[in-house]
Amino acid sequence: MRLFLLLFTLFLLFSCNELKKENTRGTDEVLDDFSKMPDSIFMAGFKMLETLEETSFSKALALLQKEPNVTEIGVGDSLLSFRVSHGPMMLVPFGEGIPGTKGLSARSLSTAPFLTVQDEKDHVVAAQREDREHKKALILAPYLWEFGQNEDALVPLKKLENQRNYRGRITYKVNSTKNAQNISLDDYTSFEAYDMIYISSHGSMTCITKEGGIEITNGGLCHSFISTGVRLKKSELPQFKKSIGSEVFNGIAFSRSQEEGIIDVELLPEFFENHYKALENKLIIISACQLGQRGDIGDTFGKILRNSQLFYWQNTIDANDAKKAFSSLYDRMLDYGETAPVAFENMPDALKKNIPYFKDVKKQGDSVEVFNYLKLASQGNAMHLIEPVTFIDEKTRRPLDEGQVFPFEGIFEDNLPESANFTLELLGYDQNEMQQGHMTLTLKVDGETVLDNQSFLPDTDPYDHIEVQNGKNEKTTWVTFKGIDLRKDLKKNSSVKLEALFHFDGEHYGYQSLQVSTGSSDMRIEMEHEGDHITMYFDADNYGLKMVIPKENQTMYGDEQGFMYVHSDGEGWIKTEMKGMFAAIGSKMPINLDFLNDLPAKGTFLHKIPAFAATLTIAKLEQEPRAKKISGPLDAKTVFLADGHVKITFDAQKRLESLEDQGYIKYYYEPQKVTFPKAKLFQMPSF
Repeated sequence: MRLFLLLFTLFLLFSCNELKKENTRGTDEVLDDFSKMPDSIFMAGFKMLETLEETSFSKALALLQKEPNVTEIGVGDSLLSFRVSHGPMMLVPFGEGIPGTKGLSARSLSTAPFLTVQDEKDHVVAAQREDREHKKALILAPYLWEFGQNEDALVPLKKLENQRNYRGRITYKVNSTKNAQNISLDDYTSFEAYDMIYISSHGSMTCITKEGGIEITNGGLCHSFISTGVRLKKSELPQFKKSIGSEVFNGIAFSRSQEEGIIDVELLPEFFENHYKALENKLIIISACQLGQRGDIGDTFGKILRNSQLFYWQNTIDANDAKKAFSSLYDRMLDYGETAPVAFENMPDALKKNIPYFKDVKKQGDSVEVFNYLKLASQGNAMHLIEPVTFIDEKTRRPLDEGQVFPFEGIFEDNLPESANFTLELLGYDQNEMQQGHMTLTLKVDGETVLDNQSFLPDTDPYDHIEVQNGKNEKTTWVTFKGIDLRKDLKKNSSVKLEALFHFDGEHYGYQSLQVSTGSSDMRIEMEHEGDHITMYFDADNYGLKMVIPKENQTMYGDEQGFMYVHSDGEGWIKTEMKGMFAAIGSKMPINLDFLNDLPAKGTFLHKIPAFAATLTIAKLEQEPRAKKISGPLDAKTVFLADGHVKITFDAQKRLESLEDQGYIKYYYEPQKVTFPKAKLFQMPSF
């Protein structure tokens, strides 16, 4: 008998495959607008669910076929769907499904190949959009309680939470327990507000039958379902209908929960088609089983996507397999900067097609082997998950942080324009593709263009002001423009807006804007520990440093070339290089200076202390897991606690103000004039 049911289901599903899909409406003008649906029709299906509560699959099907008020019956893999008097779609699952998968049913039998609909051009979308670098992500995981660490929604969360385009702009909603209600239907109608939408859930499907369960009606009408994680008590149903009001939520279905007295809310593809006229410039991933079997998900989103991409699964998928696949996809989009279709193409085949899934039906040794596929529907231009251009610190090769001091060249406020070297990281294209796409860069400083549509390839002249280097992989390129005239005299302690525009064929581009500082410039630095006090004075104009140690009755100087100036009773002022003295003298400083080890080695080892004020930023600490923001703004100040005991405070201008532990370092931004004494050169032995 079990073998007969298996063969029957196979016949039904593969018969659906061959039939037309034009008719996507239910029979006899189903009233999906609940506000216009009489209560008697709305509630009739729920009463039928109660009748079917303790029945088997075959008995339930037979009962529905005999019921005159049932106007539509659908059969799926251990799943029935029906309507009573043209009311809402009702679902009756049988069994608990296969543990670890993202489906409601126990079997998945379609083996249709994956299909990619892709525009022939790989352009960047949203070139005209304002504020395109500040992207938003919506991540919904209604079954986190079930999937745990195998939850694939954790992939985009972990990979995007500290990415500059998304940091602080991720809406992450989960049901951490079976009875949690942190997700609502409103979340499924808010896609317009986001650039990236990721839904990790359960999926299933049914196909309409006539009496006898064999004859297909209505052109082979089949439905896919997406579980929302929204759960209702039966007593809440009338209020739910009323709360929707005049909103036309076509495509809502209701499923019998395994928990008595609870109804689960499911979505059909037409829910999205009827709610959204268009979804533009989106990357959408719906990770659930069986959504590609009938083509209704792809057809529906194909009508509403504009310059967007949708990923979904063909058949039953194990949650851990989904996590591996999307981890690879996001790595390609982030590390290589590839658009969604290109990243999909470059994923390993084993993660996206012919994924084996073997299910044992435990009857006479009968079994069915199913292969799964990740499907992509792409409309219009390709979607970049991140902006493919980033300002880079020339020395550290790390992205510049907001508010970081930028190494402008020149003396501020001298009525002469400054200049600068700009290094940019370009992602997503190898250098051959850049040349073929006639890619150029435009740079702006405080809104004024200082470099206009500058081509940078081929890099054939070693003596020009452009340097091109290979980056971390074949899709990463570093471009440095040297000695760019800024055409303005910058002010001390001021903020400067940098903008980079990455042009593709003169039309589409990547974009980054960044507020940097002209530098802390001059400062006085007070340091104290266990009664020992040191004062430093830093003159940014000549990079001069003066250090006064009252307890030792000693004064020292340091210059840009790395020479230290000390006074000797017998020799007078002498200067010498003391690069090897950092560890020795650092141990006597009033605070642990281990954090200075990675700073640029310009000037003397003492120059690292004022340089640190320009390097440590609020943006950097917000990404540092060892640092916790404990207040801000407090009198316009921002305070962090690092390693549980180091207090770091930034002033109202977001400049480093103090570090406090057992001692302290305090920064005062005020004009200084450091004049070096005349000194003899003295060669010290190396340490």
